[in-house]
Amino acid sequence: MRLNPVLERLTPYRAGPPLEDIRRRYHLQRVSQLSANESPWGPFPEVVEAMTAALKGLNRYPDGACNEVRGLLADRLGVAEERFTFGNGSCELLMLLGEVFLGPGRHVVMPHPSFVIYRHIAQARAAEYTPVALPTLEYDLDAMLAAVRDDTTLLIVCNPNNPTGSHIAEADLRAFLQKVPPHVAVVLDEAYCEFVSPEKQVDSVRLLPDFPNLIILRTFSKIFGLAGLRVGYGIADPLLVQALDKVRQPFNVDSLAQVAAAASLRLPERIAERQRLVAAERARMEARLEDMGIACHPSEANFVLFDVTKLGIPGPEVAQALLEKGVMTRSGYAMECPGWIRVTIGEAAENDLFLDAVAGLRAVQDVPSHQIDDLSAEALSPES
Repeated sequence: MRLNPVLERLTPYRAGPPLEDIRRRYHLQRVSQLSANESPWGPFPEVVEAMTAALKGLNRYPDGACNEVRGLLADRLGVAEERFTFGNGSCELLMLLGEVFLGPGRHVVMPHPSFVIYRHIAQARAAEYTPVALPTLEYDLDAMLAAVRDDTTLLIVCNPNNPTGSHIAEADLRAFLQKVPPHVAVVLDEAYCEFVSPEKQVDSVRLLPDFPNLIILRTFSKIFGLAGLRVGYGIADPLLVQALDKVRQPFNVDSLAQVAAAASLRLPERIAERQRLVAAERARMEARLEDMGIACHPSEANFVLFDVTKLGIPGPEVAQALLEKGVMTRSGYAMECPGWIRVTIGEAAENDLFLDAVAGLRAVQDVPSHQIDDLSAEALSPES
């Protein structure tokens, strides 16, 4: 067999181990799943009811145009229906954008560190790419502009950024877009936009009429609690939507995902309540970590990036130590963000388990070295 040589550049995306395996391996009664930026809450009861009613129709293909969700979003956002495109999560839309814009002899600009799929879509299309560093974990938009070349066809901005939580204000975003050459398509990945504080919300849809090279990506996986169904959408110039429709597979969003998305959109006040709950827990976790002397990067998402360089064990070992205490997090060392760990905001009890586990690691550092030696000797004694 002659495989595509580009595959040599790619590494499969690997999710974490199954929850039951973790419980069994470390003899845990409970585990806080705070590693994947999921919502701690599932679909609303009304959404579950709507999906249950739709089960009997699964012998039919889904609506290939996602018409009901399309209409609801158009009404909610004040955008023409022909500006919407839909995918099996916003991840699929990123892959399709790679197919539309990238290939040999083409170039993409992306933030670094950020979502791993950005690099993947460049590598999969044998395109060159420039990761632009986030100094102090904040965007350097001037550096991103400086990275644009004549062969650049795609530029990606994640707002808020994953894994840093960094957020670009609307005025700064508009000023940036005004400087991007019109031949460069700008992807604004807003997977976490619903978690942004109300006073900092970016109404990015207002930018679309002025910037036909802009495409906004959003998802139902995060605040809507539908990560297991995989449904996302893009908003863009109709010509770009038509281009994406040419490369997407038929019926790419399944029936239950469409039903759940539509039902969720009818509950805006419940989504707002979730935003408030996440914001309150985020502030509480940041305050508690800072009380321990642990720095947090300011976040406008449903996760917090915190410094692990001053704990009682080496930074690369912290995620594993937390896992053994029943807390799943995402190590920054695996995301090219060394010295930091990303923790998702969960329910209060999950967050308390995390905070107590970190406090335990912090306490180890405060124990004088001779006491640590005494404790180690005691642990190794025949009586222990």
